[in-house]
Amino acid sequence: MTASGRLAGGALVLIAYAWALKPSPAAVSPSAVDVNAGVEKWLALSNDAYAAGRYADALDPTSRLVERFPAQQVYVGRLAQIYGKLDRAADEAAAWERFIDVSPTPVDACPAIGNAYARAGDQRKAIDAFERCLSFDPRNSEQLFFLGLAYEHAGRTADALDRYSKAAAFDPSSADTQLGLARLALRANKVAEARRAAEAVLARYPANSDALLVAGLVAERQGRQQEARTYLERALAATENYVDVHIALGRVEAGAGRRAEARRHFERALELDPSRRAELAVWLERVAANR
Repeated sequence: MTASGRLAGGALVLIAYAWALKPSPAAVSPSAVDVNAGVEKWLALSNDAYAAGRYADALDPTSRLVERFPAQQVYVGRLAQIYGKLDRAADEAAAWERFIDVSPTPVDACPAIGNAYARAGDQRKAIDAFERCLSFDPRNSEQLFFLGLAYEHAGRTADALDRYSKAAAFDPSSADTQLGLARLALRANKVAEARRAAEAVLARYPANSDALLVAGLVAERQGRQQEARTYLERALAATENYVDVHIALGRVEAGAGRRAEARRHFERALELDPSRRAELAVWLERVAANR
């Protein structure tokens, strides 16, 4: 189970911790009563705000709980989740690092810690985090997949292929792993192999945006532009903020001479991921209105 799944029941666990950490009545001093009352208040505020989706309001009381009980992994994990909900990726990654330091089950921070570093734009730290995650559980197919994905994004194709292949051996039914292998097959110009993999996943999950992207890329590679557009539009309908789908669809529209539509997709991709500015600048120049 992923970190978010294991921490989904955090509210109940937090309540348990609050009672466990509360001093016994016989030993309570006036100052201890004040401290304990503060803890219960922070706990209630954190739980209520988090449950209501008011993550900004949950931040302060949860931070106070972490300051008061820095070794309690449940509080630290909640703080990491809040930073993630607030799209503060660097702070989320730092909180997951703290979680790993204090938790008896550091794998519960995975894959969230690596994903946080990736969203923060630190590819090196993302790879390091996914490598550590795999070291916690070397036969875990999910950790193998995420490390393979990080290697793929870094252009380390041979390493990505190795991890995806091992993940597939442990869990042949994983759609994510099969699509990772399909993307690498397409990169190696094994188009038929990539198409078979994408179609197999789509037979099980017709709205899988990753499979639709691969199918669209295959169709584009084979010159079937209308079919490519259909797949990519379905992918976008499933996941509107998918940068690679916007780029692929922009290429298809550019090839069809639909410059305005192509430019719209390239501009949206740039808005979603400014780190890809250099790549997108080339395409935006090609579809400039005055060309």
